[in-house]
Amino acid sequence: PGGEARRDELGGGQMDMHSPLSQQAERRSRRHPVAWMVWTASASGIALLTRNPWYLLLMGGVALLVHSRLTGEKIGWGRLRLYVGMVAFPGLLNLVLSRAGETVLVRFPIRWIGGPYTLEGLLFGLSAGVQIACLVAIITAFSAAVSSTDILRRVPPGLYPAGLSASIGLTFAPQARRSFAAIREAQQVRGHQPRGWRDLPALVTPLVVMSLESAMGLAEGMVARGWGAERLEGAPRWLVPLGWLLLAMALVLWLMLPGVSVVSVALGLIAGAVLWAGLRRKDGAQRYRPETWMLADSLLAGSALGVFVVFTLLAWVQPGLLTYYPYPVASWPTWDGALALAVVILAVPRWMVGCR
Repeated sequence: PGGEARRDELGGGQMDMHSPLSQQAERRSRRHPVAWMVWTASASGIALLTRNPWYLLLMGGVALLVHSRLTGEKIGWGRLRLYVGMVAFPGLLNLVLSRAGETVLVRFPIRWIGGPYTLEGLLFGLSAGVQIACLVAIITAFSAAVSSTDILRRVPPGLYPAGLSASIGLTFAPQARRSFAAIREAQQVRGHQPRGWRDLPALVTPLVVMSLESAMGLAEGMVARGWGAERLEGAPRWLVPLGWLLLAMALVLWLMLPGVSVVSVALGLIAGAVLWAGLRRKDGAQRYRPETWMLADSLLAGSALGVFVVFTLLAWVQPGLLTYYPYPVASWPTWDGALALAVVILAVPRWMVGCR
């Protein structure tokens, strides 16, 4: 028994999942945050470049598989129902509001809601819903792979307060969901029977109280750590407003005067340089634990960038392969096996999580 205990103490036994070594190993297995940022930016860019529902559905399935791999959770009906709702709502809304198209599904002879309801309007709305659901699935996978701390480390010092506020706001919905689940479990333990909308006050009141308590605890922790006491050093304070002003002028010139695009690009570069000079800090940010870039991270980021470049070139050369416009007569979206294979390459993280 003494030898077994000694071997466990030295690391020969099973490692504690809450030990620093296990946490570091788990962090290494989840890949570098920058690689995940490149993967997310590439996948989101592809989802914005195409409106073809086949490729969007395939990419949404890839994002769901990656999220399932990262969290260890199975793809349940509750999550699928959420995405189905995201797809169905724009489809039904466009069916009601849009009367264009030649394939009439139903026609009401009533003044306010009368007129033709077309299949083309329904398909166009469904394609927009598929795109929205695909983007949400990609961002959900990204949130499971990268923590808010990883993002805040890469925010310029001048934007750190805004970045921290945004990260706190993004964590509100998951915290509210966990609080809601805890309240429902407590009610079920006490023998409470659900009664529909009549249970709303009994759910909202403790949810608001728990949210306020969490906000107060967060505020006290920020004050205890000296939040707001630091000031930027090494750059005049007027550089940041000047940089944003120059950037706004560059955007206005780009949109209003396309003929002077060279001037707007030059002004944008100057604005970027001014913003970099105003937002940087003399003393560099310190990290307790350095992040190591491995070969698997290069493969993850490189494959995602390669697929994004392919779709970008196709959007410029042959946009018909990526677009879907059901008007004036409904038709099936185009399908290309090579493009589908390129989308499947984005599922590389499904097998690379945990690789060295």
